[in-house]
Amino acid sequence: MIRGALRMHPVITNTLDSNNLEDMEEMLAAAEILISKWDTNKSSKMLFQSNAEEVRMYMDSVQNLQRLMEHLSAGGTNAAQLVRAQRLMKMSMARLQNEFHKILLSNSEPIDPDRESSARPSSCSSTEDSITCSYGDDDGSSQFSSICSSSDRTCEFDTVPLDAMADLRNIAQRMAKSGYTRECVRVFTLTRKSVVEESLYNLGVEKVRLNDVRKMEWTVLDDKIKKWIYAAKISIRILFAREKRLCVDVFGGLDKMRDSCFAEISKEPAERLLAFAEAVAVTSRAPERMFRVLDLYEALTDLMPEIEDIFSQEACFSVHEQAKRNLVQLGEAARGILMEFEKAVEKEKSKVPIAGGSIHPLTRYVMNYLTFLSDYKESLVNIITDAPRELPKVLPDNELTDSSAPLSVHLGWTVFTLLCKIDKKSDLYKDVALSYLFLMNNLHYIVQKVNGSEIKYILGDGWVRKQWNKVRQYAVKYERAAWMKVLSCVTDEEVPSNGGVLKERLKEFNSAMEEVKRRHGEWVVPDVNLREKLRVSITEKLIPSYDSFLNRIRSRFESDMYIKYTPEDVQDFVLDVFKSL
Repeated sequence: MIRGALRMHPVITNTLDSNNLEDMEEMLAAAEILISKWDTNKSSKMLFQSNAEEVRMYMDSVQNLQRLMEHLSAGGTNAAQLVRAQRLMKMSMARLQNEFHKILLSNSEPIDPDRESSARPSSCSSTEDSITCSYGDDDGSSQFSSICSSSDRTCEFDTVPLDAMADLRNIAQRMAKSGYTRECVRVFTLTRKSVVEESLYNLGVEKVRLNDVRKMEWTVLDDKIKKWIYAAKISIRILFAREKRLCVDVFGGLDKMRDSCFAEISKEPAERLLAFAEAVAVTSRAPERMFRVLDLYEALTDLMPEIEDIFSQEACFSVHEQAKRNLVQLGEAARGILMEFEKAVEKEKSKVPIAGGSIHPLTRYVMNYLTFLSDYKESLVNIITDAPRELPKVLPDNELTDSSAPLSVHLGWTVFTLLCKIDKKSDLYKDVALSYLFLMNNLHYIVQKVNGSEIKYILGDGWVRKQWNKVRQYAVKYERAAWMKVLSCVTDEEVPSNGGVLKERLKEFNSAMEEVKRRHGEWVVPDVNLREKLRVSITEKLIPSYDSFLNRIRSRFESDMYIKYTPEDVQDFVLDVFKSL
């Protein structure tokens, strides 16, 4: 009877009128039998877990019932039948709502990277840090897979299976057409919002207060920033993208329901996620915070296309506006930190000479900072170009690259300031030779750092060549100041042939060598290659001259009793001196 009635009336049309009482009664009776069978108060079984024919008959019955109600309402007669139809419709909607909730709930697993990576090792592999996903409404497919990296592991997260998605879409369409949009939306948003909230909790995303962030120890905040970047990538590219795709798939053709559900589920959590970046941007501008601020800036820049795509509907307009605002704030923070760093270099006033003329801590700090900074070249170019700042002076003899001129001016000015500081600190040494050694060591370190990083392309090859020439000049000045007295004792043009004078000159040489050894006792040249070049340069100047000088001594005296050092001894002496540097 049920099957027959349903097949006789697959669709109730406008041709049905008050004279079709028998047909309407038959239709109501058939609907009542099937809908009552699945009354939620009587049956706890799942309709959509029964056979496909049963599901089809039930959904057809609800469709026919709806059209019958429309006909009865339009006719204004048969009140009793209308009441029965309304009761059956309410009963059927309760069933569909219940089914909708259970299907959705059984396919609503929150994201938990730790659990997923341990539960499905077959989907994990070593990879570079990257997160990719796909979503959209191009073909209505509910297939969705995303890849997220957790340090060295890649784990896959899937959304609702195809068959379950078809059931959800079927129910949503039927509830919407039956006037139960609000109920459908309510079940969907409550269920999925809890999934989003639990996922964010698992990812470590918390609600932040500006004052709390300002009071955090830097080590704590630094760790939170690193975790936030990871969580943001998963949240945007997987979590919110998955919710967007789910709304598209479930509410295909029901645009208002789709947008309403997605906004209700994702808008507030997304804004909460982005609030952390804003809080970091307006906190302390201490130089050590620069790199994490730039990490945030780059992460958000990379995510912006997806944020704008995922939150494209009008109801979520505030999300990508907040993301854009955060980028501006992070850029302002980076510029502010760079200014503070420049000021710190300018204000450094230590007046204690570094032992042995070695590399000054300021040199190491500034150049290591700039080296790390240059790794963010593209971001810094954008940040500085957005709001260029006039520096107090024009850089002398500086060649700027066309692609990053504002950045090269900033970094070039900082390096120039450092060089001025190092030049002044060289005056702290009483020994002229040691002051040149200090200048040589520090400038060599600076140029090496520039040449081995992106700074080279920021400042330009011309700048590097000029500084290498200065390193060589400082080396030559050091040699003259430290070894000229030794060399002058044995230079042929200055050594007379008189025997007594030769003896005196030999004593002066021996004394000068001892003085060199004493002065160089604690002097250092940290770079091995630079140290070797100095040794070779001095040896090439000293040994031939000393050898020639000894030949003149031997031509005047038959005995070597006056000779304290052989050429080999002098060569070993120079080698030993530079070993201690």
